[in-house]
Amino acid sequence: MGPKKVKLVSFFGRPVYASGFTLIELMVTIAIIGLVALFGIPAFGDFVLNNRIRGQTSDFVGQLTYARAEAMRTATRVTVCPGTSSGCSGTQWESGWVVFNDTNANAAVDSGETVIGIGAALDGGNTLRSAAFTTYISFRHDGSSTNIAGSGLAGSFALCDSRGYGDKAQAIAVSASGRVKALPANAVGSGMSDCGT
Repeated sequence: MGPKKVKLVSFFGRPVYASGFTLIELMVTIAIIGLVALFGIPAFGDFVLNNRIRGQTSDFVGQLTYARAEAMRTATRVTVCPGTSSGCSGTQWESGWVVFNDTNANAAVDSGETVIGIGAALDGGNTLRSAAFTTYISFRHDGSSTNIAGSGLAGSFALCDSRGYGDKAQAIAVSASGRVKALPANAVGSGMSDCGT
């Protein structure tokens, strides 16, 4: 089907052709646009959520990897904690985090300790929580994850969005040796059973 040409006669007696669509063609076009919108808009919403959570996971994994590398490079303790450049605060990692050289190994930003990285608060109402690393995660000179006393510490973070716990949520697992990896929160070996909220 195509536009129909209708012969008209102009005021000056010359033929003029007008083209357009029939009502049926217009209705079919509107129906097709409606179907595309019906199926396309929800898929686009998931696309946005998936990209957001992947980006946030990548950023957090990058910060932890950087903290571990700095601990090994400088042969000092490097700690990451929820908070801002002014210090550690709370247990809600989604509000932002700070990476610093923890020279006295007390998991707190003290006078004279250098802040080497800051993570911005997560957008989209996403949460980032951990039962093992409630208020900090530290890396020793050999790259291992440790608690304040110096014992090895392993655990996971759960990064969740409005869809909650499941294959769309992400787990960031940290081994006692300090290796960091991301995987779906409900995958075997994630160490997570919920969003930790």
